[in-house]
Amino acid sequence: MKSLLLLLIAISLTGTLAFAAEPPAGLPDDYLPFTLVLQDLLLTGESEYLPGFTLNLKLSCGIPDGELSDAILFAAVRVGWLDGHLSYPNGRTTPVTFELLRHRSVEIIYMKTSLGYFLWEYLTVEKDRVNFAIYWWYCPPATSTDLAIIARTRQLLTDSTRWHQTDDRDCEDDVTQERWSLFCALKHASLELAGEYNHHNTALQTARFVIDEYWPEHGFEHALMDFNNAPTTEFADVLCVLTLTEQRLEWEVTAGTGAQTRSE
Repeated sequence: MKSLLLLLIAISLTGTLAFAAEPPAGLPDDYLPFTLVLQDLLLTGESEYLPGFTLNLKLSCGIPDGELSDAILFAAVRVGWLDGHLSYPNGRTTPVTFELLRHRSVEIIYMKTSLGYFLWEYLTVEKDRVNFAIYWWYCPPATSTDLAIIARTRQLLTDSTRWHQTDDRDCEDDVTQERWSLFCALKHASLELAGEYNHHNTALQTARFVIDEYWPEHGFEHALMDFNNAPTTEFADVLCVLTLTEQRLEWEVTAGTGAQTRSE
């Protein structure tokens, strides 16, 4: 029954799907290409750039004629019949779910993980494999919720006594002690106001972009944590990042601009 329903949905969508353009010769460094191979309703594969960064997905429906197509893949996402998990090189795993999103007038697959939410760009679908790339620094368009997250972060970091410089990205002690690093304050505010934590949500991403622009030679591996912990960072610098982030989000919400990209 599921395979029949999926086929009907796929047929109804034929000719209506739009896809991102073909990738340029050589992807930018911030893109991670993937190839997933279909076998017995399982789509598995790893990043070509990061061995061990692996997706294991399951289609919970039959595929007509046993061959995958772009229409069938989009139909499976639309009705919630594609999910699975993402594995890191260190063996850790995180659940993966999907939805469809309009991006630059194109319907595109949106992958949601605890590590961040990513678009499947440069998508091509063959009968037994799926090729795509994720833009590591993708930033969704700003909303009023992102502004509220920054406002709540300011409330958590009311003065220098509520701030600490020993961030390890484990925020449980920040909550219990009510002393916050920049990252943990943003994360906690995101959980309160968005109801979920997206590592690449617009409030956090915009703060990272601000750090990139105003401290261009920082060399931080984890921008928010390393900026927070840097010996040269003062509480006034943290407030400056929040102010500039808020200004950028306000402008984007007012202007209704599209998704941001990281400055190079």
